[in-house]
Amino acid sequence: MSVTMDDYSWWRTWRPAWAEAHCVTLIGDITAEGVVDALDAEPVTRVRGADALYDHAVADWPGGYDPSRAVIGVATLDDDWTLVAEVNGYVGVTERLVGPLSSGRTVVSHFSNVNAVHTFHWWHDGRLLVDADLMFPAERTGADPDAIVEHLRGVGLSLDADPEEIAATDLSAAGFALAQRITGVACTPVLFERRDFVVATVDVLDG
Repeated sequence: MSVTMDDYSWWRTWRPAWAEAHCVTLIGDITAEGVVDALDAEPVTRVRGADALYDHAVADWPGGYDPSRAVIGVATLDDDWTLVAEVNGYVGVTERLVGPLSSGRTVVSHFSNVNAVHTFHWWHDGRLLVDADLMFPAERTGADPDAIVEHLRGVGLSLDADPEEIAATDLSAAGFALAQRITGVACTPVLFERRDFVVATVDVLDG
């Protein structure tokens, strides 16, 4: 698959407030309802599109913000994948939650926040194959950290680039492109705008 980070250059300006701090996860061979059940999440409502999801996620900020509960939006896609979208959340890169969920399937997550952290996780069948901060693509851990090397180069990330060059790169776009290369799922504005999301809350501090 020839997708590169340039194919996701729209992300940073499409919904800039969300792009600033987000987590997007793709989970194979499961429905939205299955994800909610597996995460022991509490369904709250259903909404159409990412804008409605964003509004719901931030509605109680800052006074009603509960750091122990994360808001997720979960949407079943047409090709045996389910999308989990988070506003300033990190469920998708929380190993305690995603590890069991990945049993028998592939899970790919990418996370970005205002502190320039760009976490990328690739799970398969209960094993965290790759754990990387895309700001430091040469420093990867996991059960098979080299599995992603060709994908990194393919999306346009150089493993031996200097830190200033990498810092100037749109690493969120790189995260989307990597996820598409691994899963075959293209995340587009139309996908985010037209999907129905199950909105649920997840206990992120338990254990």
